[in-house]
Amino acid sequence: MENSTQVKFFYLFGLQETFNNTSVYFILSLITYLLIITVNLTLIITIIQEKGLHEPMYIFLCSLCVNGLYGTAGFYPKFLLDLQSDVQVISYGGCFTQTYVIYTFVLCEMSTLTVMSYDRYVAICRPLLYHTIVTSLTVRKLLLLS
Repeated sequence: MENSTQVKFFYLFGLQETFNNTSVYFILSLITYLLIITVNLTLIITIIQEKGLHEPMYIFLCSLCVNGLYGTAGFYPKFLLDLQSDVQVISYGGCFTQTYVIYTFVLCEMSTLTVMSYDRYVAICRPLLYHTIVTSLTVRKLLLLS
């Protein structure tokens, strides 16, 4: 028989210093969360509805907004819940899931920004070849990679 320990929960002690102003932090965080969702959804809907915005740069911007919603949904709900609860605890699976979401969010964010910079590079440095280089197939491939 071996001596082993399984971690099932993590207790978060960083938020205990803020118990005096928990409601203020909760309201500010909730407003920020709702603002992020509203702005991203507004941009996505505007880009989808306006046919003049169906250009590569706006498609990449739409991808950035979708990724922003993904990252926000992976962080803020648990954070808001922890601000309201007396004991801040997260399960091992929940911690792993939240870490995975945040890492994939950052990875997609950086790759989308890289794709957007490539698009602008081609538009500025090779304007006559832009529509030859950045075709709809190229945009789809770049979106898939980011």
